[in-house]
Formats: sequence, structure tokens, C-alpha cells
Amino acid sequence: MNIRRILIIFSKELRDMLRDRRTLIAMIGMPIVLYPLLFIFGSQAAIMHQDKLDRTPSRIAFAPGTDPAVAGWFDTDPKFEVLKSLGAADDLYSGRVDAIVESPADASEALAQDRSVRMEVRFDAAESQSRQAMSRVSKVLGSRNDTLLDERLGAHQLDKGFAKPIEVRSRNMAGAAKTTGALLGTILPMLMVLMLGIGAFYPAIDLTAGEKERGTFETLLSTPTLTSELVYGKFLAVFCLSLLAGLLNLGSLLLTLGFQISQLGAEKLALDISMPPLTVLAILLVLIPLAFFISAVMMTAAMFARTFKEAQNIMTPFLLLILFPAMLAAMPGTELSAGLEFVPIANVALLFKDLMTGKSGVQEVFTVFISTTAYAVLALSAAVWIFKREEMILAEEHSIPFMFNRSGIAPRAVLTPGMALFLFGIVLVLIFYAGTFLQGFNFIGGLLGTQWGLVLAPTLLFLAFTRTRFREALNLRRPSLGALAGTVICGASWVVIVVQLGFWMNRALPVPPELAEAMAELYEGREAGLALLGLIFTAALSPAICEESLFRGAILSAFARRWPAWLAIVVTGLLFGLLHLSVYRMPVTAISGVVLAYLVYRSGSIYTGMLAHFMLNASALLAATQFAETLKPYRIDKVGEPLWVFATALVAFAAGVAIVEVSSRSRRLET
Repeated sequence: MNIRRILIIFSKELRDMLRDRRTLIAMIGMPIVLYPLLFIFGSQAAIMHQDKLDRTPSRIAFAPGTDPAVAGWFDTDPKFEVLKSLGAADDLYSGRVDAIVESPADASEALAQDRSVRMEVRFDAAESQSRQAMSRVSKVLGSRNDTLLDERLGAHQLDKGFAKPIEVRSRNMAGAAKTTGALLGTILPMLMVLMLGIGAFYPAIDLTAGEKERGTFETLLSTPTLTSELVYGKFLAVFCLSLLAGLLNLGSLLLTLGFQISQLGAEKLALDISMPPLTVLAILLVLIPLAFFISAVMMTAAMFARTFKEAQNIMTPFLLLILFPAMLAAMPGTELSAGLEFVPIANVALLFKDLMTGKSGVQEVFTVFISTTAYAVLALSAAVWIFKREEMILAEEHSIPFMFNRSGIAPRAVLTPGMALFLFGIVLVLIFYAGTFLQGFNFIGGLLGTQWGLVLAPTLLFLAFTRTRFREALNLRRPSLGALAGTVICGASWVVIVVQLGFWMNRALPVPPELAEAMAELYEGREAGLALLGLIFTAALSPAICEESLFRGAILSAFARRWPAWLAIVVTGLLFGLLHLSVYRMPVTAISGVVLAYLVYRSGSIYTGMLAHFMLNASALLAATQFAETLKPYRIDKVGEPLWVFATALVAFAAGVAIVEVSSRSRRLET
């Protein structure tokens, strides 16, 4: 690999990008111009609006039967405009009055007799003027309450402490810098990830899909330059633009905020954006691998498009997708833990939040930096691998053939990866919108409808519409006896392993008690007879048939034909975990999906996956119904499995894998 060639490609692509108007607007125009406009004019507009509210009298009315003496409390106050209303409630909803005050007709008499009076203030929380009126009325009533209390205590010669045995006084020990850091820590991570993505958005598209659309990729590939050198040169250009956009946004945001604080008064706002130099250095240090990772991932995603427009359609939802991990920083109570330090993007977002408030130290910065760098290297390796595949660069068709004339679709043995992902998207949407409703209405019937009507039926219909042969696409081959024997051993041992994995997962991310109780209620009353058989058919056999047909059939065969085996197996497992729509179940389910995909790939038959899937689900059902009382004394959910049990299961699983390997060498899926 020639470093000089890489630098030549890098400098050429960087010059071209900096001459592009879209890149300059997204990278320089937005942070330099947009932030000052938003902050300055936005804050001034808010101040003007609040000043207008402060100067505008609140329109209040009194409900029928209210003591006239109470109305007199507000007559002389210039902040109120007392209106007469025959239909106070209707006037409040229509906006003719801002608040309604109601008291008993004998309120003044009751107060004179040292009794208590209950008063009600009605307001519209959706309207700022009504909220302002509520605040003003509360102050008047509170002031009147304090005056009456002082008079009563004085009449009985009692100290004020008599009516207030405990006085609670709160004191904020967080300084202005920490308060500002907490505020910025909820906003800055999402903004940084968004701006890094925008900085890489157009360069990644132009240097990949743009090259395809212009027809210049063939010219590049015909040069003596190595493919990897082309990728590295293009990537460095995207990376530099992404990092530059991130730094410009960070600097513009802090400078604009500092200007705004200086204009309004730092002491009045109790804000301070000053940060220790080491904190600034740590943030800049972690920004480098984050920009590296985002740039590599976006280049990889853009490579799947054939035209600039198609790349925009792919990248826009992807840009929104990378924001979700960054949103963790804005969630109350979410902190950087040992597990989250290795979650891409989320780890950097939470580290930024902790650095702004002074919670994280060198160890956390080091761990996040190393893990993000590792993900970035993997993402760049994936980009290089995809770039080297000629079918990704020169192929005519990478996407789903959107045509209503079925005769125009060429017959095929398996789906393309793009078609498989489209099918997964269809099923995911159906389950999210229809499956959740069906299962909420009737769990058993809804689960059956979900499996057979929303998972299997769309899979078969999609294969039929795209003229895909069922036998090859669904891996409908007879497994060898050795593969079946190995699958039984793997399935039985995996049941034990997955229990321990679930225990560890529950310790890292505990399931809320409400959710656990709701799941336990599903098994009540289904312990014996036909009810148990029906539950096994619904929750064990049906998923084994329907979900395997989709994942270890249509999706795995599509990926295995075009991708390396390990990548096809891992991605299939991850999609399997995503389909279950539960953050508490997804990690263990995804790992199980990888195991099932491996068994099907090595044996060449979907029936091994169905068998192992059924064993796993049926064992979980039996443990929750028939053997619940038997297993309760062992407290597996509290302390986990004994070490010897888990170790024995691992050995048995390894033995099962060995049997599958030996008996299925010639029966793996064709690639």
C-alpha cells in the first residue's frame, strides 16, 4: 500500500468537496450562521414574549356562587382584569378568560370564624397566558393565606413557628459551571452526533454513489492504484470534513452561548460555560474516533446506492438512526456504566455528559476512546471489503425490483440482500402496528395471528411475488442424521446456557417488575391438559416454523449467497433480536439467533433451526408452568446457575457443534 497515493487521492477529493456548495453550507454555513441566529433571535423573542406576558393583565372570572369578598381581593391589583362571565368554563376553553376562581359562598364568614376554606383555580395549561394567570392568582391567595395566618397566631399570642413546626430550606450546592454542564450535557451529545453525520453526509454520498452515477468508478478501478488505497483516500476526505464540521459546531455553540450569557448577565442566569483544559482535551480526543466511526459507517451505507438520489433516501433515515443512541444522554438517570462504555455512540454521548459535570475521569475516557476506535476500525474494514466487491460497484441491481408486473421479474434462487432487508422491514412494521394490537386484544389468538399471518404469510407471498424458488430460499433440504443429533445436543445445552445469559442480562439491565408480572400472568391457568398443549403450539411450535422460515430461510440464504458466512450469520441473528421489540430480550435473543443461523448454515437445512428453536421455546414454557414450583428453591433468577451446570452445558454445546461440523461439511449453504 502506497501512502503517497492515498494522500494524493485524499487531497484531490478534499479539494473537490470544499468546492461543493452543499458541503460548505452543511459544514460551515450551519454552525457559523445558524447558531447565532437561533440563539440570539430566539432568546430575544422569548424575552419579548415574556415581557409582553408580564405587562398584560390576566383576565379572570369567578364561578357562580363565589363569595363577593373574595372577588374584592383582586379588584385593586393592576395585574388582573376581572370579567363578568355567565359561562365561565366555556369562556376559559374559548380563551376569553385566562383563569377561573371559585370559592364557597360563605368563604369570608368561615375565615372570620378561624375555619378553613377550600378554593379552586381553573386554568388551561396549554396556554401561556392561562399559566401566567394561574401563577398570579396563586401568589395573591398565598399572600392572603399568610396574612390571615399571622392574624390568627397574633390573636392567640402564638409564635409563627407554632403553625410551621418544620421549615425546609433547599440549597443548591452545584456551582454555575456544573449547572451549565448538566444543561449542555443533555443537548451537546445529540447535536454533536447530528453535526458529525451531516458533515459526512454529502461527501460520503458524492464519493460513492455519486461516482457510480457519473460512471467514473470504472475509470478509478482501471488505474494502477489499489482498491484499498482508493478507499482510504476517499475515507480520509470524508473523515476530515466530518471532524471539521463537528469542531466548528462545538466552537460555534460555545461561543454563541458565551455571548448570550454575557449579554443577559452570567450572575443573573447562574450559568458558566468555562471548562477545565483537560475536559476540553478529553472531549476533542474522543471526537476523533467518533467522527472516524460515523464516517466509515456512512460510507459503507452509501455504497449500497447506485445514484445520488437513492443514496439520499438511504442515508436520511440512517442519519436519524444514529441519533437514538445519543439520546441516552438526555434521559434522566442514565449514566455511563461499565456495560454502556462499549455501546457505540451512546458511550461517547454519556461520556460527554459526565465530562461536562465532572463525573468521569481518565479511566472512562480511555475505555470509551479504545472501544470507539475499535468500532471505527471495524467499520472501515467493512467499507474496504464492500468497496472491493465488484458487484457492489458495477452491478445493475442492488435494490428491490419495485414493479407491479410480476412477469418483468427474473426468476431467482434466493433473494438479494436488499430484498431480504425489505422483507424484514415489512414484517417488522406489520408486527409493530398490527401484532401488538392483536396480542393486546387476545394473547393466544393474537400470537397465532402474528406468527402465521404477519411473519410466515408475508414471507411466502414475497418469495412468490419475486419469483424466488422456495426450496433454495427456505433451505428446505433434509438434514443428515449427524446434523440432527448435533442439533439436539446443541439445543438442549443451549437451553441451559441461555438461562445463565438471561441472568447476567437481567443484572445489567433489570426487567421492570410491572413487565415481569405481566409476562408471568400469561402463563397462569395454562399448566395442564389441552391448555398447555395449545400454549406450546402457539408459543413454541409456531415461532419455530414461522420465524425460522423468515430468518434462517429467506434472510439467511440471501445473505449467505453474497456475504461472508460469519457476516451473514451475525446479521441474521441481530435482525432476529430486533424483531422481538424488547430491549430486555434483544441481546440474548440475538445471540440465540446467531446460534440458530449457524446450525442452519452448517447443516444446509432449515429443519435443524426449527428443531433447536422449538426446544428452546418449549423448555422456557415448561419451566414457567410445569416446573415453576420445582425450580423455585434453586433461585436461579436470583443467584444464577451453579458453575458446574453452566460449565457442563458449555462442554455439551461444544460437543454438539463438533458433531454438526463433522457431519455437515458438504451440506453447508452454497455461497
